[in-house]
Amino acid sequence: MKLYEPFPDRIAVDGQEYRLTLWFDRVLRFYDVLDDPDLTDEEKTEAGFSWLVDCRKFPPVEVQNQVLRQLMNEVIAPPQRRLSTQKQPQRCVDFSFDAEEIYSSFRQSYGIDLIQERGRLHWCAFLAMFHGLPEDSPVKQIMRIRSEDIPAPNKHNAEYIRRLTELKTLYALPNKGASQAQNGGWDGLFNMLLAQAE
Repeated sequence: MKLYEPFPDRIAVDGQEYRLTLWFDRVLRFYDVLDDPDLTDEEKTEAGFSWLVDCRKFPPVEVQNQVLRQLMNEVIAPPQRRLSTQKQPQRCVDFSFDAEEIYSSFRQSYGIDLIQERGRLHWCAFLAMFHGLPEDSPVKQIMRIRSEDIPAPNKHNAEYIRRLTELKTLYALPNKGASQAQNGGWDGLFNMLLAQAE
């Protein structure tokens, strides 16, 4: 992201330019589609393409795969910065499961009503603001609880361990396969698209 450039609104794949509709609500809806076990991979691809690309005539599914793969790698979920010594980040947020906390965090921190911003707020803006939420915002507090390691017990921390364990249980994320891909770099979607392209 560069502050002197507009958010991405087009993507070129094999010489063809596609206009993007990357409103945050469309990307989040696509996240939910990825979790739907009743849809085939092709249906998920077609749904994602129809929501994220403004196109009157849909190209073949293979091209849709290519567009979504490039869109994912360059705009929606680019590689995250982290130290070479850091391990793979633990999944500590789910945009659907934590929707209420995300909504209240944006309202509290930025005065933004996300419901009013549907169809207007670009995904890149949403993501930048999400990452910039203060540590005392509701969703960041829950993320901290989920990611905090339980310390080794000693004679001084039994109550802290008990309380942290209770909070981890209270705020535990549901175990959903596609959601792990969503928040861990979209590896699952990438693999699905790659398999379809082969």
